[in-house]
Amino acid sequence: MKIFHATLAAFLLASLSASHAKPVCVPYDVDGITLSGKVVLRTFFGPPNFGESPESDARETQALLQLNQPLCTLAAEEREEQAERNQRLVTLVPLGGLSLKQYAGEHVAVQGSLFHADNGHHRTPVLIAIRQAPVVDR
Repeated sequence: MKIFHATLAAFLLASLSASHAKPVCVPYDVDGITLSGKVVLRTFFGPPNFGESPESDARETQALLQLNQPLCTLAAEEREEQAERNQRLVTLVPLGGLSLKQYAGEHVAVQGSLFHADNGHHRTPVLIAIRQAPVVDR
């Protein structure tokens, strides 16, 4: 099954790099998904009320990726993750203490694993967990 997922991921990565009018749908929880776009930093209201009490709510800055082309995801029924269509903005989730502030405004490629939003801190329906620094496209 792992070989199937690796083959599927390779096919989908190749498809993502080709220019299509219709977005390619990719699965959740497959390592090695590559997305490209511009890194933007946005600040959102956080706890305790996530914007309902702006004077007392914390502020959370997150790195987002404005995608070069729309993305759609395949539902992962075993984890109750739903399919998403026409996603143009994905939250970057850096793992291992990776900082993304220096990439703000840069056009980059990131590689990681997609997952679906599941709490109030997730500001886009689709997120990508990344372990390595983005590769800047110059």
